[in-house]
Amino acid sequence: MNLLLKSATLIAFLATSSVHASDRSEVIYYFDSELAADPAAVPMSAGSESTGKGTVTVKNDGTVTMDIMWVIRGEDGPINEDNAVIGMHIHTGDEYTNGPIVFGFCGQAPLPSFGGTCQQGWSSDSAQIATKYAGKICDMNVKDCYNYGQTSAKEAAQLLIDGREDMYVNIHTTKSLAANGKAGALGLIRGQLRLKEESSPADSDGDDWSHMTSTSREMKSSLRGGSV
Repeated sequence: MNLLLKSATLIAFLATSSVHASDRSEVIYYFDSELAADPAAVPMSAGSESTGKGTVTVKNDGTVTMDIMWVIRGEDGPINEDNAVIGMHIHTGDEYTNGPIVFGFCGQAPLPSFGGTCQQGWSSDSAQIATKYAGKICDMNVKDCYNYGQTSAKEAAQLLIDGREDMYVNIHTTKSLAANGKAGALGLIRGQLRLKEESSPADSDGDDWSHMTSTSREMKSSLRGGSV
């Protein structure tokens, strides 16, 4: 193989490797959260029988979505115009801590809307039992936002992916806000985010990583003048 051909082959290999490296970085992470009362952090939630379950999908480009279902029981309900679901968020903090909002999914006054009101429940004859929301970074310059809103969605997502910050999902209702009084918007039920799995997608041509690895080996072997 002459020098010109080797140079062209090397350039093609480096370009292909760069594209594949970019694709490889687009990993999707799945986190589960089991929501319930947490009296250690929210004393007024003691005795609550309300529960919920969510799956949060996180990409390292800062895209965050959440599928969540909940059941508000007993004295916590009913959910109606006088006692609405007024917010769903991801906060920083462990099960003993009330931290600032990182991502918001929905809400209404007096809490931020983050793009829209929350689903207020599902009818008994509905096949829908959960709602999917797109997360929005809390970017207001206030203490209620993580780092006073100075952290980007991509940076915040990476904090969760790397495990550098404990985070939890919580649900706020009109009643819980009133019950918490001067303590503030601590929420009704909450659950820590636990990494469930991660998934590396195939490339845009539908080839899997093993094929890319094989192609890379062939290119390297060609540059050495050998065979696979």
